[in-house]
Amino acid sequence: MITKKEIEEAGYEVLPKGGWIRISPENMPRDWEDVCNDFGVSSDCLEIILCVAGVKEVYEEEA
Repeated sequence: MITKKEIEEAGYEVLPKGGWIRISPENMPRDWEDVCNDFGVSSDCLEIILCVAGVKEVYEEEA
């Protein structure tokens, strides 16, 4: 399990309540299979729900 310290050391701000992001084939029809493969889930599922623990803002000059 990832720790708060590891999240902070990677440069992310820890979200106090966490968050969830839903991804479905409707959101990305051309990339759905690739996304499922990346997360190790079946592309037959209706959606993927990601639990988010931290965020990092990236600006154009840093990309």
